[in-house]
Amino acid sequence: MKLRVFISIPIANTAGLGPLIRDLKTVRGVRTSNVAQLHITLRFLGDVDEERIDEIGEIVSDTVSDIQKSRLSLKGLGCFPNERNPKVLWVGIDTALPLGRIADELSAKLRKAGIPFDEKPFKPHVTIGRIEGRCNIAPMLGKYRTTEFTTCIPSAVYVMKSELKPTGAEHTVLRYCELKD
Repeated sequence: MKLRVFISIPIANTAGLGPLIRDLKTVRGVRTSNVAQLHITLRFLGDVDEERIDEIGEIVSDTVSDIQKSRLSLKGLGCFPNERNPKVLWVGIDTALPLGRIADELSAKLRKAGIPFDEKPFKPHVTIGRIEGRCNIAPMLGKYRTTEFTTCIPSAVYVMKSELKPTGAEHTVLRYCELKD
């Protein structure tokens, strides 16, 4: 059986995002993310054979077991691909965690194991919403561009299953790979 899989760092403390979420909900065309599922995607693997989940878990564990836990701040609002045609709203990341190095090592190890993944360059962010159609998001970008929303200290990197449902994606933890104390 195939599972839709990604590797991520969950955001445990989302309380400071309340005002932003409330403001975004007032903008027509913006669909906000489920706050309980906010995360930093390190690598999106897509459809993977269920038999490979243990191997993926070992790759992730091997990659992050020597990475020291560190404070992570969610700071600033931006969008992809650009402000003229925004499709994804994101909150930026400020941390000493070597997110780029982790993503690069995961890529190399997944490639070596023959496990396909999305090869887009890693850009650390948390998706906070998606935009359907066209809307003017400039006032929100102006208001929140430099805001520090919240901080947390992640304890692990997760291998996650994502099931697409009419009510939105439902995420389930498949493997929990701890960071070093």
